Amino acid sequence: MALRTWDTQPPSPGSYPPAPAGPDFVGRTVSGITGALERAIFNEEQARLPGLLQRIDARAKVMATLFLLLGTGLARHLLPIAALYLVTILLARLSLLPLAGFVKRAWLGIPLFAGIVVLPSIFMLPGHPLLTVLEVPPFRLAVTDNGVSGATLLIARVGTSVSLALLLVFTTRWTELLRGLRVLGVPASFLAVLSMTYRYIFLFLRGANNLFLARASRTVGATTGAEQRRWAAAATGTLVSRSVKLSGEVLLAMRARGFEGEIRSPGAARMRDEDWLVVALAAVVAASVLLLDGGIV
Repeated sequence: MALRTWDTQPPSPGSYPPAPAGPDFVGRTVSGITGALERAIFNEEQARLPGLLQRIDARAKVMATLFLLLGTGLARHLLPIAALYLVTILLARLSLLPLAGFVKRAWLGIPLFAGIVVLPSIFMLPGHPLLTVLEVPPFRLAVTDNGVSGATLLIARVGTSVSLALLLVFTTRWTELLRGLRVLGVPASFLAVLSMTYRYIFLFLRGANNLFLARASRTVGATTGAEQRRWAAAATGTLVSRSVKLSGEVLLAMRARGFEGEIRSPGAARMRDEDWLVVALAAVVAASVLLLDGGIV
């Protein structure tokens, strides 16, 4: 962008470029991309901590998580779900995960959205009215006890399920997690595509970060909205072109090394006794929760 020069006469007030209403979009984009990379690296570092679940085989953790998710999904009362959530928090603590960040990541996403979606049900389900919001005969809008209990149960179930899934992801490295998913019968071709996609996301974010940083370091003064949109469109085209070229180079490199359509990896070690113990304990906990749920009147 060329620097603006002025005549000897002072510029009129309308001659100046419009002042940005807030931080430049380039700076916000760089900050967002950098934050995404930092969170991903932080998750990988958490998976390498000397915690309880980090030492367990990924296949055992996948099976144990599946048992606990089944227990959460089949429970019909709040107390058993709360017990499973306490087990999840205890496992996160024993795995040396930061509890504040873990709870925030679990509850500020899908559970919050589920709460917004289920909000109308507290008025629609029949039951004893707890709070009358609007009453215009013959119409009456009231919060019912069945509506509140149903909404609370759904939010607790979703929050506990998300916490269990995050516990698995935070304590397992990505490559081991993909290998562990084979116990569920996930096709090897699908896992290969998922693994390559994960790696490409990092390369794409790194390229985008470098592109936006280069733009920010070469920009002097304020830019208009039209200039920013034109540059964003050009940057998007550049990123797509680089990605297509990189994918072709990677494929040629894989073929040069003997790739024939299937990614071969060394066989995983046999599961140890402590791995099977974790699976058995998860099955016992899930069964106990369902028994407790069935005994609640």
